[in-house]
Amino acid sequence: MKYVNPVSFLETVHGGPVDTENTAALSLLRKKMLAELELSDDKQLKINQWTFDKHQLLQFFDKLTAGKELRYHAQIAADPVLLHFLETGEITGRFADSPLYNENGFLKFISPYYEPLFANAVLDSLKHQRLHDTIDLFMNPLLLDGEHTTTCYGRIFRYVRVLEERLKIIIAKLRAGEVIPLRELWPFANITLVKQLNQLPYAFYEWRSDYGISLINLGLAIYRNDFTNGMAIVGLTGKLQTSEYVQEEMARWKTKMKEYWKEQEKKMSLAQRIGRWVAPIRPKWLSEQGAGSLIIGVAVALIFVINVRPMFTRPNPTLSAPVNYFITSRTKEAMKYLLFNLQTDSIYTPYRDVSKTPITGDDVYGPDFMAALQKPLFSNTTDPAVLKTVNDRLKDRKPGATISAPKSNTAHRQSLHLYNRLIVPAIAMIQTPDTFYSCYIAPADSAYVPLQLTVNQLYVYAGQLWNGSKEARAPMDDARAYRVKGFFLMPYKNSRQFLKESSLIFKLDPNYWATSDRNIPIEIGLTDSTSLYFNLLENNAAGIELEIGN
Repeated sequence: MKYVNPVSFLETVHGGPVDTENTAALSLLRKKMLAELELSDDKQLKINQWTFDKHQLLQFFDKLTAGKELRYHAQIAADPVLLHFLETGEITGRFADSPLYNENGFLKFISPYYEPLFANAVLDSLKHQRLHDTIDLFMNPLLLDGEHTTTCYGRIFRYVRVLEERLKIIIAKLRAGEVIPLRELWPFANITLVKQLNQLPYAFYEWRSDYGISLINLGLAIYRNDFTNGMAIVGLTGKLQTSEYVQEEMARWKTKMKEYWKEQEKKMSLAQRIGRWVAPIRPKWLSEQGAGSLIIGVAVALIFVINVRPMFTRPNPTLSAPVNYFITSRTKEAMKYLLFNLQTDSIYTPYRDVSKTPITGDDVYGPDFMAALQKPLFSNTTDPAVLKTVNDRLKDRKPGATISAPKSNTAHRQSLHLYNRLIVPAIAMIQTPDTFYSCYIAPADSAYVPLQLTVNQLYVYAGQLWNGSKEARAPMDDARAYRVKGFFLMPYKNSRQFLKESSLIFKLDPNYWATSDRNIPIEIGLTDSTSLYFNLLENNAAGIELEIGN
């Protein structure tokens, strides 16, 4: 039976509040509605979701003025939660506190409307395990008379007994040796369902005790293969409101299960042990045996892929090596020699040449490096053709040379602006295919290092205790006799690894830098107190191709 609140209906027709105690006003409203009905084509009055013919409308007003029903409707209209529930079947909270809800007359009046909605809402909340709805439904006054209470409880009893029978079927299958995933057991044994069953009134107390026994039997059926979840299911019985006998049985079986587990722990399979070890991260639907078996299977598969499978498959293709821009350059061999000595000769000695400490901007390696390149490899030859080829190739090459800029551009255009954020000095070194130059940067200082319109590779050499007179143990080769001079006597943090593995390659776009006046700010810093790093201080990649050097 669908509930229609006459107060809400009359207010909708009238377009505002209606004094239901005013019989003259109700009579006038009745005449108005009958007139509208007579004027309609189908002799029906349709207002929003309500539809009345003449007989239904006259019956509506007769009931409205008879007895106490109008008073009941007014109270329901004043309780928005109850009104919403009667109109939609959706519970949204708690009803208003009214003494009228305890009167037999009111219960007899509202029961035909309330009972089917209440029973459906309870069954729906149990089916979908919406605990909040179950609590609201049973914490509100039970607006049912004796007859409708019996009908309602009968429907709920039928549902929960079916639930228990389904659980007993699962227990029988488990006892017969069938494997059932834990996720299929969860709808019958979880804390949300237990809390919902505790909300059922005292009439369900005996049934709850029976269900508690079924939970114990379910835990006993699985604990030999999955002790953790078996104990957890038996423990749920302790949270269910049952008889003392059921609680005593629960405690007795938990003790027996623990004793059995202690005896079997020594005989436990590897899969079960692993499953128990990973219990904190194991999904609830996966048993200990299943989790352990899964981990073992994955481990075996990995061993096969890593160690066995490569013997039966072709080797994977190797990645192509990164581009080496300096493989045919004239700076290649000298740079290789310089880096080798800077990485290996930084060994502490008690002697320190303080008088020759450079200042920011000094080119400590460039002049000697470039001077070595001016010496021909064939120093013992007198062949004019060979000497002419060498002289032509080295003509007009100067250490640290930069591309000339238009007079209108700023002094530090087309440069790196290097900030030394370390507490030790650093030496920036720029290698191009034809030139090399360096720049000493004191701690917490900065310097501009020009770039060429070609490939530029930046290396940074940092350390402690500078010795400007210390030389490499051996020259580069007999012909050039180039020997590195000037070393840090002690490395700083991972500076030697940073020099070897961390370099930046800049390729400049000539069209862009023909007109651009900007420079590229980069800081050399220390992260997490152990590792050096480069950090570009602006997000502007115009005119630059940046790569990580190899």
